[in-house]
This record gives sequence, C-alpha cells and structure tokens, in this order.
Amino acid sequence: MISINRLWQNVFSKSGGLAKWLFRIILKIFKEIVMTQKNRWKGFVIGVAASAAGLVAMKQYWQFVAPKVNEQAPLTGTDVYPEDVNLDDIALSEKHYKEDESSTAALGRMVYKKMAGREPRSKEAKEMLSYLTHWVYGLLQGGLYGAFRGNSGKLIDFKGGAVHGAGLWLLGDEVAVPMLGLQKGPTATSPAGHINRLGAHLAYGLTTAATTQLLNKLL
Repeated sequence: MISINRLWQNVFSKSGGLAKWLFRIILKIFKEIVMTQKNRWKGFVIGVAASAAGLVAMKQYWQFVAPKVNEQAPLTGTDVYPEDVNLDDIALSEKHYKEDESSTAALGRMVYKKMAGREPRSKEAKEMLSYLTHWVYGLLQGGLYGAFRGNSGKLIDFKGGAVHGAGLWLLGDEVAVPMLGLQKGPTATSPAGHINRLGAHLAYGLTTAATTQLLNKLL
C-alpha cells in the first residue's frame, strides 16, 4: 500500500512539474483573495474617516449654498406638479415621522424608544439623536465607498464621488426613506428642495471620494 507522502512525490515527479504549477496558482489565488479582503477592510476604515470631511461639506452646502438656490430657483412651491400626480405619501407601511421632523430625527427617536422604552423628551436630546443618526449613516456610507472604490488610482475620483452622492440621493433620500415612512413623498417637496438635496449629497460624495483617495495615497 502506497503512503500518502509517496503518492504525493510520485504525482509531482511524473507530471513534469504540472502539479507544482497548479499548486502555485492555487496558492497565488488564495493570497490574492486574502489581500483583497485586507484591502477592503483598509478601504472601509479610510472611507469612514474620509466621510467625516464629506459630512462637513454637506453641512456647509446647506448653510451657504442652499439659501442661494432657494433665492434663485423659481420652483420653490409644490403647486408646480401636475394635479393628477400625487406622490405626497409613498410609504409602504405606517408613517413614522412627525410634522416638522426630519428623517434622521424620526429614525433616531424610534431607535431611542426601542432601547429606552420611551421617547426622548427634551429638544436637545431629539437634536442630538438626529445628529448622531445622520453621522452614523454618513460614516457607514463612506466606508462602503472606501471598501469598493477607495483605491481607484485617481487623485480625484470625480465619477465615483458623483455616482456615490447621486445614488444616495436618488435611491436613499428620494425613494427608500419615504417608502419606509420616514419622510414625505417626492411631490410634498418643492423642486428647489430636490435640487438642494441632490446638491448636498453631491458635496458629500465628491468630498468623501477625494479625501478617501488622498488618504489611500498617504497611507
């Protein structure tokens, strides 16, 4: 009966090195998979850090650019939409937001109630919960950008940043969030409001992308 070691040696010797070659290929593929996973985790961490700059840029947009857009844009009301188009409420379930409550404030309030058994009482607590929800979501989205496109090889990933920001605006802010009942539907917001939401998300996406690429080159 041939031992395993003897059989292994015979395979390598009689195949003219083919088995060795196959073994090296498999080992190389395994190493690449491991390195890819490591790079993804590195990209995720860098993306999280870089998205802090993106969130600051988003805040600056709302503070300085959005008011000017509202002044210049003629479409600041909701009466411009066709009468037969009513998408004020597209929630798939019950409405979770309160009047004059943002989606992040609504989600923060819901999480707090789930954990504490009651809703937050003070205005400061509600604002803090909204702020934390906004930042946690933004940091996680930046991490996803860093994991999958953090090392694009470009100093300024304009395309990736624009797609990232516009995607978050369209799929998240315009579709998923109102469908989850966390804010009003599209026709409940003026065209100028939609423009500002897109602009704020583009500011976030482009800044996050640029900062991620820069940190990748430095680290």
